[in-house]
Parts: sequence; C-alpha cells; structure tokens
Amino acid sequence: MADNDAASREFDPAGLLETLYRHGVRYVVIGGIAAGVQGAVWATTDLDICYAQTPDDLQRLAAALAGLEARPIGLDPGLLVELDARALLRGDIWTLDTRLGRLDIMREAVIGMDYAYLVARARTIRGERSDYLVASLDDLVAMKRAAARPKDVAHIELLQIARDELRRRAGSD
Repeated sequence: MADNDAASREFDPAGLLETLYRHGVRYVVIGGIAAGVQGAVWATTDLDICYAQTPDDLQRLAAALAGLEARPIGLDPGLLVELDARALLRGDIWTLDTRLGRLDIMREAVIGMDYAYLVARARTIRGERSDYLVASLDDLVAMKRAAARPKDVAHIELLQIARDELRRRAGSD
C-alpha cells in the first residue's frame, strides 16, 4: 500500500477507538485527539495511543491491528511486516495506515511515560460508542516539551489554557 493511499483514506477516530475497545486493548489516547476532547483543539489526522505491554495486551492489540488491516507507513513496498505480539514487543513506535485512517502506537509516549504511568493520571472520556482514557493535560504538556518541535510551542499554550480552564471549572463546582 502506498503512502498516498493512506492520505486518501477518511480518518475515523471513533471507529479506531471502537475497534480497540471491541478487542479489549488497554491503551491511553495521547496527541491531538486527547488534547481536543479536553478543550485544546488543533487539526489532527491520526490517532495516537500508548498501549499496555503484557503478553495478553500485545495479543489483543495484534488482533485489533489485523482487524484494522494495519500496515506500517514508510517501509519499502516489498517488505512485509507481521504486526504480531513479538513485533509489537520489539518496536517502540509504529506509524500505521489502517482501513479507518492513520494510527500511531507507542510503548512510551516519551521516556518514562509508558502505559502504566499515563493510566494512573488519565481522564475518562465518554465516547460515542464507549468510554476511553486520555492522557492528562499535564502529561500532554510534558510530551510536547520533550518533543520540542516548532509546532509544539503553540500546542503547549493551548494545552495550558485548557488545563487552567478545567481547573477553574472544577474549583467553581
């Protein structure tokens, strides 16, 4: 599958989340979707998750990826990669094209921020079809600071505004 095929697919984050839910995958949403559902909105065309890494979790994630027809982006066209539990255990970050759009999965969002760390601080969001966990705004700010890309400066500002607004609302309840 060519990368331009990936760009032409319609992005369906709710469908991606539903597939992960149906397969019992344990994960925390990070990135633009996690920011957006908490009030810091910017354009995004992928779903980013940090996944749990027990053998059972890796099997469930591999099954979900198979159901999504996931394929790594950016590899030579003739190179076949089976996204099974062994491959998921060995890889740190996978950038994938799926039948529902782009999905980026990672073992750690940044060094020291794995699933166990993020889930302890995550917020539960009521989704269209199921509830899901998103990284806290503080953790999203830390991820953006660690990435230190030019676009992250504006994202950090949006995240901090959203965080302050959530705290203000919580204090007025």
